[in-house]
Amino acid sequence: MNEAISTEAVAESVFRRHQATSPFDHYAGLVTLHGLVNLAENTDRADLRDLSVRLLRPFYSGEIRKVGGAYDRMYRSGGNASALLVKYGFAPEALPMLTAKADELVREHPRSASGVFGYNPVECEKIWIDTVFAVCPFLAILGNLTGRKDFLEEALKQLYGSAELLKDSENGLFHQSLNFAGPGKISQDHWSRGNGWAALALAELTGELPDDRELTSFFLDFMEACRNFQDENGLWHQEMTRPDSYVETSGSGLILYAFGRGLERGILPESFRSAFLKGLRGYLSYIALDGSVFHTCIGCLCPGEGRIEDYMNREWKRNDIHSFGPAVLAFGQAIRLGILEIKPAQK
Repeated sequence: MNEAISTEAVAESVFRRHQATSPFDHYAGLVTLHGLVNLAENTDRADLRDLSVRLLRPFYSGEIRKVGGAYDRMYRSGGNASALLVKYGFAPEALPMLTAKADELVREHPRSASGVFGYNPVECEKIWIDTVFAVCPFLAILGNLTGRKDFLEEALKQLYGSAELLKDSENGLFHQSLNFAGPGKISQDHWSRGNGWAALALAELTGELPDDRELTSFFLDFMEACRNFQDENGLWHQEMTRPDSYVETSGSGLILYAFGRGLERGILPESFRSAFLKGLRGYLSYIALDGSVFHTCIGCLCPGEGRIEDYMNREWKRNDIHSFGPAVLAFGQAIRLGILEIKPAQK
């Protein structure tokens, strides 16, 4: 059987699987809620809109006291997902709290000597790519909602500062980290989810700053670099430059989402549409009927000595907490492009 499958149904089933198996008070949970908010907007479904508000209200109302991740103080507000609630008009009452959190982030988060946000106050010279997805969309969305140019400027500062430290000039991909394996040491990886985090940040930033030609060019170049390593089934591997490493679904989903956003805005040429469709078809091979998602790398921050082999040896897990959000984002974005059904890749 190779029947067409509803992209909306896939996105919702993956969301429901997260809801049934993992909490949302973790940065990866907020990625899933980001996907849910987009899905509600893309489908115009009142039930999903109400659900997204219900699930995020404890965050932006201050009830959530701890969220897993280095940006806990900002994540407690619901981060990017809550910012989108306000942008889409679902929860305008959240704006004052989110603005205060953005102010706090800019004023108080520890920085490295380069000005890039650091891992924590004691280890502020430790830099990692996760920062850009965590803070850049949040600051840019809030900057536009409030007219705060300093938020927009900070979002770009964090993006370009991270890129200067972590981007591989030879292939255009990102390494995950600096100074985690030792002073001055950059991890050797081109990790799927790490590059997915960069893709997610750029996908949202280009929407908030559509007239920024430098940003648009940066996004296009990075998407081209990612496409260079897309495999024959439309996906990416744990170490993107090593097809002998396993297919990794969380990074694949985030990159596909960025492809879709770039297509929607006319930034990416139409040749990316076939890459997007091929990726969605391949992705379906790793998503079960109950919404379970396979082949997702477990939590990963400069494993071992940060060598490529250390990343390749990092195991995958079914329904890891990082599994769900990227799939909800990618299949939800398909709806935005008018792709309401898709056939799985033929085996």
